[in-house]
Amino acid sequence: MVLRLATYTFLLTMVCCACAEPSSGPLPEPVCGQISQMLDSCFRNSSPSIAVELLYSVKIPDSVEEIGDRCLLFNRGMECVQHYLNVCVDEKERKIIENEVYGAKRLYKFLCRDRSFQKEFLRHKACFALVHHDWDVCSGKFVGILKEEMAKATKQSMNVQYMHFCCARYGYENCVYTSARHKCRQDSALFLRTVAKLLSTDKHFLNCDKIEDEICSTGTRRHEAWQTHVLVLVALVMPLVRILGSGRYLLPRYIRH
Repeated sequence: MVLRLATYTFLLTMVCCACAEPSSGPLPEPVCGQISQMLDSCFRNSSPSIAVELLYSVKIPDSVEEIGDRCLLFNRGMECVQHYLNVCVDEKERKIIENEVYGAKRLYKFLCRDRSFQKEFLRHKACFALVHHDWDVCSGKFVGILKEEMAKATKQSMNVQYMHFCCARYGYENCVYTSARHKCRQDSALFLRTVAKLLSTDKHFLNCDKIEDEICSTGTRRHEAWQTHVLVLVALVMPLVRILGSGRYLLPRYIRH
């Protein structure tokens, strides 16, 4: 669990990356159980030199160039994370981690390689700042329910768990979208919902759309209550980890002014 949290911490800090080539430089030898220390060494030993202070910046990038600077960190960090996983983590656990960060990596792929997506992100960046508190609230609900409900999930059938996940993701998307709709333009709200959907997609759950349309969006009291109660699994794929004991969720923290 500590390893997954550290991995998510890095991934979320890099949420605003863009196109840049992976940075080169020797990778430090990992000490198993000390991934955070390894990441620190990776950034300080990279070539070209990376401004490590960018790792902790909370300012939204204002240009493609600023996004590109972030992407240097992302590419270097992913090299280091993968090296650590290859050395310190067995194949089964490695696959679990890779599946759980699948959605986040898809988002970063768009930000790093898709110029159109970068332009859209920059066009809607003000909306991210406006909804950061509400995004915090949405995130906190999922993490809190994870702590309370994780034991119950193992007692449910796979089919029920699958539906629970899909409706949890639907609830998370709606939570973000509803906040953005009241504070931003409609097109910005839709873009933020797209980002939320990318972040909350596990590799095992790529076929949720039909369930969301037929079950989760019914609007009945029964499904609303169920949806609120079973958000546990979404926390496994949402990168909503607290940053280095700061007590703030990474995504809302990162998108503040």
